[in-house]
Amino acid sequence: MSGTHKLISKSISSRLYRSLGIALIGVLLSTAIVLIGLILLGTEHGGKNMVERLGADLIIVPDGHGDEMEGMLITAKKSFFYMDDSVLDRIGEIEGVEKVSPQTFLMTLEASCCDQPVQIIGIDTDSDFTVKPWIDKSFLNAIDNGEIIVGSNVGVKEDKTFQMFGKKYNVAAVLDESGSSMDVTVFVSRDYMDTLITDAREAGQGIVKEITGKDISAVLIKAADKDDIQRLVGKLSSIEGVDVVTTDLVSSKLSQGIGRMKTVYAIIAFAFLLVSIALLYIIYYITLNERKKEFETLRIVGVSKSGVKKFLIEEAFWISFPGAVLGAFFGLLVFDLIYRVIEMTLNLPFISPYGYEKVIVLLISLILTAIIGPACVAFNIKKTCPTEVLE
Repeated sequence: MSGTHKLISKSISSRLYRSLGIALIGVLLSTAIVLIGLILLGTEHGGKNMVERLGADLIIVPDGHGDEMEGMLITAKKSFFYMDDSVLDRIGEIEGVEKVSPQTFLMTLEASCCDQPVQIIGIDTDSDFTVKPWIDKSFLNAIDNGEIIVGSNVGVKEDKTFQMFGKKYNVAAVLDESGSSMDVTVFVSRDYMDTLITDAREAGQGIVKEITGKDISAVLIKAADKDDIQRLVGKLSSIEGVDVVTTDLVSSKLSQGIGRMKTVYAIIAFAFLLVSIALLYIIYYITLNERKKEFETLRIVGVSKSGVKKFLIEEAFWISFPGAVLGAFFGLLVFDLIYRVIEMTLNLPFISPYGYEKVIVLLISLILTAIIGPACVAFNIKKTCPTEVLE
């Protein structure tokens, strides 16, 4: 250890409580930067992924349940609502409809019915065009044979099974994380819905509302001409007893929600930064004024004015840097621990940032937090002790 570093170490330890207080400011700032950065990235990924996975241009649901459908699309919210499948014929008669695929929702009450509470969705494997693009065709063939496809947050056992209503089902595939209700969804063939309903009745548990295999919850529609969607919406709206959900509107609401959240978190981060700079500036202003005799002593023993300045800046760095490191890794730890809580409370699609993105956020936090203290010292030296330090 060089003489300067020994002197810095002694100076820090002799003013331990002050040094710890400054380091604590760095911990709080670094933690805030990491948490806010990771949350923003996760929401950005979730939003983009959800838009890519929507697949349908329009979704028909029972009258009064349009908002619930939107909630299922952009959050992990589960729901259930039903209408008779006769609506399929009426939709198929409308000009401008290219593809139609029905889905049936079966919402479970509690983990006693299954390995965990899930949203069960029956899909028509022949007409489906929303799940199919994300999985291998062989997996769709598998669910036709009674197997299931599950979302990323569904707990699959080691033997690749998932239990529902007292029976074990083989899991054909696990979907990648989407940040939406798909992550807690079990996809089955609609042909097996009657079997599931019978099993649930026999088990005497788990289903929120009694249904039959003919009931459908939503009809997903792909328009023949995307430029003519509004006209198609008008035609579909004429069908009695339905709501029409446009995925463009869902995407727009999602973008607005993400934009508002970005603004809020940017304000919070900026406020943390300003408060930290103000506190450090005041602390260093006071301490530099109190230490003028110490600087004079350093000059007497032969330390140059530029040497004193270098000593003070390095001292500030070695106080700030440990706090920056501790705060950055504490922020990452907190994020990983409460990831699921964040996902549920944001009410927006959320996907954990990639590993390299976490590293970038950590580095930004470290650099920004570590340089604030030395910068405050360098700026204060010009005002508080130009005679003792500056040449």
